[in-house]
Amino acid sequence: MKKVFVFKTSVKTNRQIKFASKILAAIDSVLRVDFDPEDCDRIVRVESNKEIATKVINLFRANGLNCEELV
Repeated sequence: MKKVFVFKTSVKTNRQIKFASKILAAIDSVLRVDFDPEDCDRIVRVESNKEIATKVINLFRANGLNCEELV
């Protein structure tokens, strides 16, 4: 079953978007990623067929990016 996870992040530049995209591409179950750096929370939406919220948060933080799931 597909699920969309929504995260508040510190991703705001094109360079950071490319970097974060590479981080997310390393997760096998990620099906689609959408960045909204213009939003006040700098939203990242991640579609996956598995539970990945904790993994995404940990990967972002390990690479110097703030990230928290919005529910």
